Amino acid sequence: MEMEKLTLKCNSSSGSAAGSFRCASGFVSLAFIAATLAIGSLGFASRATAADDAAAQAYKSNCVVCHGADGTGTPTGKSLKAPDLHSDAVQKMTDQQIEDQIANGKNNMPPFKSTLSKEQISALAKYVHSEFGKKK
Repeated sequence: MEMEKLTLKCNSSSGSAAGSFRCASGFVSLAFIAATLAIGSLGFASRATAADDAAAQAYKSNCVVCHGADGTGTPTGKSLKAPDLHSDAVQKMTDQQIEDQIANGKNNMPPFKSTLSKEQISALAKYVHSEFGKKK
């Protein structure tokens, strides 16, 4: 796909927003600026989506059996006193505290440090906050 070259003349004397675009040649390619911004934001979005997808998959594979798909707990989880992931007690925990609990277990929760990588555990901690935290 061919992109039309659009340019904006640099004119610092006009007092306009264009005055902030300074370059040696006197012109700035708007296509270059747009492409740079688009590529940068797409790269960030794809990394975030991949991490979110991996965390969601790790949650489904390891946590749903007790905490449930919605984070409120399954009958099995409730019988084991698994906390509701929406609760203030869980949501007030730091990512590090949640990571420690996932890795080492607590009460009836088994440790996952042998099953999950540090990266997966870290992603799960962030997932608990983003997926089950209170929406404002």
